[in-house]
Amino acid sequence: MRAIPKFDFYERVRVQTSAPAKSHLNGEIGTVLGRTETEDHPDSFYYAVDIDSCMRGWCFFESELEPTGERANPEDYYDGTWVRVRVDERGRGTVVSPEDQE
Repeated sequence: MRAIPKFDFYERVRVQTSAPAKSHLNGEIGTVLGRTETEDHPDSFYYAVDIDSCMRGWCFFESELEPTGERANPEDYYDGTWVRVRVDERGRGTVVSPEDQE
């Protein structure tokens, strides 16, 4: 059975970690901008979080984050531009130039 992520994209979260390299971020608030399912860790998901105070992204396991009950506006992070990626038969991706897009 597939795991269900605890946090959604653009969800506002608070950092609460015991990891020494990230403990200075405890109590900081940020926004979930990415996530991936883990295979070899007790937590099911690993999240990319943009921390408000330092305007940098950090990665956290699910257990290192707490919900705030708030959501961010996607337009605060993305301006609507996009790129197209072509994936070959070996799973490698390359960005398609605007001239080559259909």
